[in-house]
Amino acid sequence: MYIKLSTLGFICLGMLIAVALIYLIILIHKLSQTVSKVNLIIDKNEKNISEVIDSLPEICENISDIGENARLVTEVVTEATASAVEAKNNISEYLVIIKDIIGMIRAIFKKDK
Repeated sequence: MYIKLSTLGFICLGMLIAVALIYLIILIHKLSQTVSKVNLIIDKNEKNISEVIDSLPEICENISDIGENARLVTEVVTEATASAVEAKNNISEYLVIIKDIIGMIRAIFKKDK
């Protein structure tokens, strides 16, 4: 009793197809369970999802306003920094002048002694 190689090949091919079909059936079953769970979650949270979707335009507008406010604050901070640097430079100049005046007054009083 001999088995032809073609018959053996067909048997192996049939087994592979059977294993693939079983794997495909398991995959489809798990996919169906996952879709059912997703549908259940969506059904439970339908009200919340609707609220979020309804509030999205307002959220986008708020984000836009926040960006505009941040830009304005940045401009004000830049101006304030520039003013502070200018004030520091002016104070430095005045301090140099005051120091020179005090030095002159000291020199005058030292000569008198």
